[in-house]
Amino acid sequence: MVQARPDGNHRYRFCPKCGAPFDLIEKYGRPRLACPACAFVFFQNPVAGVAAIIVEDGAVLLTLRGDGRGWDLPGGFIEYDEDIEEAARRELLEETGLEIAIDGVYDARSNFHGPDLHTVGIWVRAHRTGGSLIAGDDAVEARFWPLDALPADSEIAFPTDRLVLARLREDYRRP
Repeated sequence: MVQARPDGNHRYRFCPKCGAPFDLIEKYGRPRLACPACAFVFFQNPVAGVAAIIVEDGAVLLTLRGDGRGWDLPGGFIEYDEDIEEAARRELLEETGLEIAIDGVYDARSNFHGPDLHTVGIWVRAHRTGGSLIAGDDAVEARFWPLDALPADSEIAFPTDRLVLARLREDYRRP
């Protein structure tokens, strides 16, 4: 059974510092993995991702994932040494062939849709500055969808993208 909010404690067995088997202890108000040999406490923090929202002529850019999960707002994980904006620009170039400038943060949400990975997604507004639209990396198609004719919710890869797209659609309907 998949937990709605997994704690991730089932994923790791050994301390990355000394290799000793972990114990599960109560620490700071919750069960945590800790090493009885070197006292290392393994804090399992969310992984950050970023996606860019580009709207042109009332249509938003979506990419079709090559893994069969459906359409999403283009983006991906932020590398350890990357700034959020750098990551968004890199991911958009890799997945869509577009060069972009970031206009600001639009939304941020916790993602609990993966049973083994808690992510925090950051959606930024952006606009095209160059490049040519062509799918790449893990996207097999990239195209603009009219905000009033988006793919069905069942065709959107991630629940949080559904929420962000619904908000975006509402924002564009307001006078």
